Amino acid sequence: MKVKCILGTVMVMMLIGSAVRAADWNDRWRYDPNSQDKFKEPDVTLDLFGTFATRDRFGADDDKWGGGAGVTAYFVRYLGVEADTYLEEWKWPYRANASLLARLPLGNSGLAVYGMGGGGRQWKYVPQWSYHGGAGAQLKLNPYTALFGDWRRVFPEDTGAYHLVRFGLNVGF
Repeated sequence: MKVKCILGTVMVMMLIGSAVRAADWNDRWRYDPNSQDKFKEPDVTLDLFGTFATRDRFGADDDKWGGGAGVTAYFVRYLGVEADTYLEEWKWPYRANASLLARLPLGNSGLAVYGMGGGGRQWKYVPQWSYHGGAGAQLKLNPYTALFGDWRRVFPEDTGAYHLVRFGLNVGF
């Protein structure tokens, strides 16, 4: 367990270090309409987002707002992977998800649509596996920063299926 924690910390520090060296920090927040291609390869981002779910953490029909964080990596222009966690209460995350993403950039506009599918695990409250599928859109402001919004249908094994909407910011490394 300690080895996994140390390796995870080292990887996060390496990603942060590469982010600092990759570009001037002020350039990450500037909209660049003249950039020829905002979808670089590889494209690794930290995702910070808000959520709206149609079920709560116990599986009850109760609409809940929350937040989450994740990491997305597109190793080629059109295919990527994502790991994320989200929660309705501000305690330690109790679920983790992984997704395969298929992205389609629409010209040089910085706009892309994507589809996703994957699975996850919830450990606390109602421990269970889940599967999900959905779609979304991403607007790249520049090669490092984007706004995104997506919807997914989640199918837990023990509680009822629900909708999850995410909206947030991708900050690239």
